[in-house]
Amino acid sequence: MDKEASLCNAVVIVPPVVCHDLDPHTGIPFMPHMAAYLAGALRDAGMTTTVYDCFGINPHQTEVLRSEFLLMGCKTASIANMLPEKAVCFIYCRTIAEFVAVEQLITQIRATRPSCKIVLFENIQAVTSYSLAEVAEEFLAKGCDCILCGEPEDRCATVGQRLHAGLSLQGIPGTFHKGPGGECIREPAAELHDDLDTLPMPAWELWDLEGYWRAGFAHAPARKNTKFLPLLTSRGCPFRCTFCISPSLNPRWRARSAQHVVQEMEFFHDKMGIQDFHISDLNPTVSDERIREICRLLLAKGLSVTWKFAQGTKIETLKNVETLELMAKAGCVYVSFSPETGSSRLLKIMNKPFDHAHALAMAGHMRRLGMRMQAVFLGGVPGETEEDRNASLAYATQLIRAGVDEISTVIFTPLPGAKLAGALSGYETYSQCTPSPNWRADYKLLTRYRQKMYLNLFLQKFLAYPERFFQEIFRTMTRNFETKMEMSLYKQVKLVLLRYLPVLFAPRQFSKKCGQP
Repeated sequence: MDKEASLCNAVVIVPPVVCHDLDPHTGIPFMPHMAAYLAGALRDAGMTTTVYDCFGINPHQTEVLRSEFLLMGCKTASIANMLPEKAVCFIYCRTIAEFVAVEQLITQIRATRPSCKIVLFENIQAVTSYSLAEVAEEFLAKGCDCILCGEPEDRCATVGQRLHAGLSLQGIPGTFHKGPGGECIREPAAELHDDLDTLPMPAWELWDLEGYWRAGFAHAPARKNTKFLPLLTSRGCPFRCTFCISPSLNPRWRARSAQHVVQEMEFFHDKMGIQDFHISDLNPTVSDERIREICRLLLAKGLSVTWKFAQGTKIETLKNVETLELMAKAGCVYVSFSPETGSSRLLKIMNKPFDHAHALAMAGHMRRLGMRMQAVFLGGVPGETEEDRNASLAYATQLIRAGVDEISTVIFTPLPGAKLAGALSGYETYSQCTPSPNWRADYKLLTRYRQKMYLNLFLQKFLAYPERFFQEIFRTMTRNFETKMEMSLYKQVKLVLLRYLPVLFAPRQFSKKCGQP
């Protein structure tokens, strides 16, 4: 252990989950996978590492900003007051919605602990995130000491040690920092990791996870009283969709070996009792053979866990029924995929290839295997017409009849770092750039389209699979969720209660780190 490293107090901070205007398409508590990897790297470098995850500490503590943002989790002022003097604080920029929470954390840390150093690091493994490079100067002006872009594991300890020692950050790739005159210095971009098996294990043992497990809603469907964790089996995406940040931030698909993935699942199953893994890759099935090997290893070990494609996958990369059968036998119970649209014309504008016929065929096979499915559509992409929306409605109907359990319809919003980032304007803060951008001039029209998609979902399911329709109602009421839609219905009620009747949740204390609301 490096003596100098051990003297540095590193604090990893995950901001509160932010819900925009009580819309259930936002306020999703994505478990902080990249923060767990960063904490693992700091720990392995010998640094004293503490984690403050606001939602994990207490998901029922709330705060309202600007009357439109509901912050869920331990209050940022409480976090600032708990920090040791001269700590190096690594704040996770998890999603675009949490931009206002990050701003508030910076302000309060600067006011309460002026001797602390502040580092922001980004989430390049989510389609709801954003590029810190695009907003680096803004955050430096607010009081940050360093902006750490890209995958942080190989540089975070160096950044922490230098800031602790009062040394310059010059020469550290992928960082933004202030020069001697206060100017913003941008270092050359950092390389992406190729050998993911050599990265440190995510340090989940440092986390307060009880809040995530008991909140009642998550990213993937979560059953009551079930312990779950996110799992990254690969990083990056080989596709170049114009609405997504991945082409600029994470453009190369890189995979962990099947053996390494299964070892992690086995480790956290045995050590922490994890029963359910939410695979949060941008594109986990690029290699059909690797997925098969993961399945074969899980079956050989007899590991009794379930797993779900939470963020979605490119369904064309699931080549045939044999792969699906292996997945089902090995514990895969949920698959999300994203057609985005039923319009071939609009797919060209998005620069997204999608095989509509293959998706229909695979949906039918997954239904017969008992796997739950979600299909995600994107509305309001610049250039979209009423004809395109009608094509999406027609294709969604085909998917539902083939066996897809739920449809999610998100509305296009410009994300810093995406090719279409400059396509729209009108928002006052980046936190308004959510899947429900109510500042858009055509928001009412797009909301009607979204409602039409959901009403069609309920109608088609009731007509085609009435028994499943009533089963879903029962699962919603008992909180044994098997789809995101079931979970979202529960979540919508809870969001309203958290906003207007928070006293109902005040007695529920999850961690001693954060005081009672």
